[in-house]
Amino acid sequence: MDKSDENIESLVIQRNFLLQSLRDLDDEFKAGDLDLDDYNSLRSDYVARTAQVIKEIEPPGPTSSTRSTGETVQTASRFRQTMITLLVILIVATGAGWLVAQQSGQRLSGQSLTGGIEDSTASLLSRARATNFVDPQAAIELYSQVLGLDPDNVEALTYRAWLLALIARGAGSEIKQLAFLSASSDLERAIKLDASYPDAHCFLGIIRFRLAGDAVGSREQLTICESQNPPAEVKSFVDSIIAEVDAAIAG
Repeated sequence: MDKSDENIESLVIQRNFLLQSLRDLDDEFKAGDLDLDDYNSLRSDYVARTAQVIKEIEPPGPTSSTRSTGETVQTASRFRQTMITLLVILIVATGAGWLVAQQSGQRLSGQSLTGGIEDSTASLLSRARATNFVDPQAAIELYSQVLGLDPDNVEALTYRAWLLALIARGAGSEIKQLAFLSASSDLERAIKLDASYPDAHCFLGIIRFRLAGDAVGSREQLTICESQNPPAEVKSFVDSIIAEVDAAIAG
């Protein structure tokens, strides 16, 4: 093993340790062992450190001829760092909706939405839908705000996951792996909350194939998706991939 391989292995160990530390931190906070200020301070530090480690693991993207100016390269670098930080936040945010709701006295699973929260959620969802493919990063942030108010919102879970997977498609393997883990977690939760919502099955099927290379698992979800009459715009994504999935299974 050369020095570069040893360095990558060390960084991967650090990444795994930091991700687990973030999960442990959430558990300690939920158990009442940390106050809010300490929790926020420690979590911000862990997220920043984890993002930096992942940035070092992830090889830089290819430099194309269009990246001829320092400004363009800096823009690409900023986007990459933002993407990594966003992934870190989402990958460890399994309990984040619970934490936000707990601290603000808002809805937890099994409780009813107040009129004010319901109105806020509807407004945020409307803005997110309008932003989906114009500014995916902004839409992800809006869906995350919805989940802060309503942790069980199936649409927000589904479309945050889908957008995250879309913007990670052109990234390296490390980011794709994290994106798949985070997006799958949200989509599987959405399906558990409402198995009749076709969009979650459709998108889970697509990302299983595109990000994880799991043709069999993908086909299972796509079959459920087709049986539930998804919206036309979602069905178009499914129709474009089914032939590839079936060919992969047959081959």
